[in-house]
Amino acid sequence: MNTIDYTPILLAQLTDLQSRVTNQDTIIASLKADVERLLSRSVSSPTTMRTSVPLQPTPTVDSRGQRMNQRPGRPTGTQNSFIPTRTAVGGSGRSRPMVAPLDKSAHPTMTLSDVLHNNEDVTLQIGTGKDSDGNFTYTTAQATFDGTVLIVNECKLAESLVGMKSSKPGEILYKFIDELKNSGHIKKTFTIAPWRLCFVERDGVRVTLEELRNTVG
Repeated sequence: MNTIDYTPILLAQLTDLQSRVTNQDTIIASLKADVERLLSRSVSSPTTMRTSVPLQPTPTVDSRGQRMNQRPGRPTGTQNSFIPTRTAVGGSGRSRPMVAPLDKSAHPTMTLSDVLHNNEDVTLQIGTGKDSDGNFTYTTAQATFDGTVLIVNECKLAESLVGMKSSKPGEILYKFIDELKNSGHIKKTFTIAPWRLCFVERDGVRVTLEELRNTVG
């Protein structure tokens, strides 16, 4: 029985997650420093706690033993339902239900020129497995943005990509994946949002094109 190797997908997702965590830590530290400078004192993150708010009142019983304040269509004898909320300690005491954040990942009309600078270097990175010590290994292709397209200028494990030009990172990335699969450097091909595996360095911080797209968008 053939076993599906999910290692390339997990490596790609791990790379994306590591980049996001590093970028968020940098942003948080920068914002905290700005606030401390404005207030001339150190600040700490507000402590939060979870509370619960009943969705329906406790029913009462009339003189005939019948339950009152029962909502129409609700069966009797059921326990009250609760919804988790988050309240900051030291606030007004009014709690708000937690809601899911908006998805900012879809920008179908955005192009490379919206997020990249002319002559900016872009690294396409793909996981190739683990070394003898169990550490994850990666290989890269180096490209430069000329203002319109990406031009691959270095790719050690897939030299046939050198000179390839495209305005779509995915076209280069999936060609890179195919070449690595054909040469035996990875066992399986995989699919992922291409911008998540393309990196640039901004102000000393390594960020993905996906993160830049979300910021600009």
